[in-house]
Order: sequence, then C-alpha cells, then structure tokens
Amino acid sequence: MGLFLFGFFVERLKLDKGAYSLSLLLFLVMLLAIYGFRFEVGVDWFNYIRVYERDVANALTFTTPELGYKYLNVLSDSLGAGIHGVVFVATLMLLVFSFLAPIRLNINPFYFMAVVAPYHLVVAGMNLTSQSIAVSIFIYAVTYLMQKRKVTYAFLILFAALFHFSAILLLSFLFIGVRKRYLIPPLLFILMPVVAAVFFFYGHYFESEMENAGVILRVGFLFPVAFLILAHKKKWLKLDKIRFRLCLVTVLIGPMLLAASLLSSTLADRFSYYFIPLAALLVMEQVTHSKRRPYDLMTYASPIMSLTAITAFVAWHVASSYIPKYQFQHLFFAVAS
Repeated sequence: MGLFLFGFFVERLKLDKGAYSLSLLLFLVMLLAIYGFRFEVGVDWFNYIRVYERDVANALTFTTPELGYKYLNVLSDSLGAGIHGVVFVATLMLLVFSFLAPIRLNINPFYFMAVVAPYHLVVAGMNLTSQSIAVSIFIYAVTYLMQKRKVTYAFLILFAALFHFSAILLLSFLFIGVRKRYLIPPLLFILMPVVAAVFFFYGHYFESEMENAGVILRVGFLFPVAFLILAHKKKWLKLDKIRFRLCLVTVLIGPMLLAASLLSSTLADRFSYYFIPLAALLVMEQVTHSKRRPYDLMTYASPIMSLTAITAFVAWHVASSYIPKYQFQHLFFAVAS
C-alpha cells in the first residue's frame, strides 16, 4: 500500500526529472536499509550459508556455473562482510533492476513494485537470494527484447545465469519473433541441450517438494492476468510480434506450471518467479499507453492484479507452515539483542 501511495503522490506532483530521480533514490535507499539487512529470514537462509561456505572453501575450483553468485560470496568473505554482504548486494541488485525495468517502458515503477511486491520482494526477495537477482535482471532484459535489441537481451540473460543457471532457459525468447517454420532447428540444436543441462543441474528439485500452497500462490496470480489479456484480446492482437507472443506465453504459462507441479511442485514454484513480474510488466505497459475508459476492464488492471496478489498472499499466509521462517528480523536489532 505504501508503494501505491508513494507512486500516486509522485505522479500527481509532476516532479521534474531531478526531483523525481531524487525521490526514487531515497525510496530505494529506504527499501535497501530494510531488506538489505535482513537476518535469518526465509526458508533457504541456512542453505545459502552452506553455499557461501562451499564457495569460499572452493574459490579456485569450478563447482558451479553460477560464477557471479559464487564470486560474490568469495568477495564478500574477503572483505569481511560475510553472508550479510552477499544479502546486501543481492538486495541492491534486485531493487535497481526491478525499478529500471518499468522506468524504461515509462511505467510508474512504484505501481509496478506494489503489484509484484508480495511475490518478487517478499517471497522471492527475502528467500531466494541468488534467483531474485536473476529474475530482476530478466525483467530488465525483457525491456530490451521488446525493443528488438536481442544482443543486449542475450548478454543480460547470460549475466543473469551467472547468478541462477535456470535463467539460461530464457535465451529461448530470442526466437520469439521468428517465423514458426524456422523454430525447429534452434529448438532441436540449441534449446533442448540447454533444457537438459538445466534439468541436470536442478535434478534435486524432483526429489524435494514445496507445499502446494506455494504453487497456488504463484499460479493464482497468472490466471487472472491471463484473463485480463484475453478479455482485451482485440488490443493485444494488434501488438508487434514480440509483444504478442510474450502475451501468449503469459496466457499459457499458468496451466503449464500447474501441469509441471504434478512432476515437481518445487520446479514449478522456482520457474513461476520469472513470469509473475513479466506478466505484470506486459499488462501495465498496455494500461500506461492506452486511453483509459471507465467501461474498459484494462483501466482497472493494476488494482485487479494488486488485489489478486494480496489475496493469494493472505491465502498462502494462512495455509503455509513456512510462515515462521519469514518473520522479519533486522540484522542491527538481532546483533543488539
């Protein structure tokens, strides 16, 4: 709610570029001061400590393709900042890339973050330290793909994969504007080997299961967004090929993830984090650049998505046994006590 209110006032005040940039910077610093110093928050907190210790102990040995995250651990250790330095930098990267993405598309970044915050900032940001970086870079990269700057998109996705290797699958979006008859060669000779490598690297996801409440939380957002797109299909049918197919992916991904959850709810849960902010970004871009009519459902898309996110988040809060793991503790207060 605070993000919505802040975004509303900033929009209504019509600040000049300097004042707007300053307000954005101050808000980022405030969020960083809170989330960047979290302590023992999230289900995977101690898993990341084990990864940190492994990376530091094997600094000169190839143990993972996620070299960006590995050497973030190593650098933080060499500076004496420990796991807390890693969490701080990861949070900084999450916030910077997440705010830059909507700004590049002239979307109010505070509204965007308000919509995706329950998933992107709270559940992913406070738990999936390395993947939250990759997701944020992906959302930023998509803005270049939408502008047909595929080389920049590819570079950013490869950069994201250095923090969470699952992001490498998103290189497949490079072919999203290709004619259908030309899709088979890249699918067979490029995408399939990459998919095999990802599934090999994350094979343990098939051996572990997240609660069904987690899958419901994620997919529960994607279905209403798909409905918003389909209800406004005359408009998105007029979009350029890349945007049209990204919207098509958004419509189809909910059922696909739901089906994938039958094999591994953990796998479906992890990949859903990429598509929730993507869905919000696509819909909000259309809202921003469309005439707002009282009878048009898309006029109310942002409040609908926000209400959906909050409802799903409350449902997860009630149903999940993981909630105690998300009880927020600030590093400064934890040390003081």
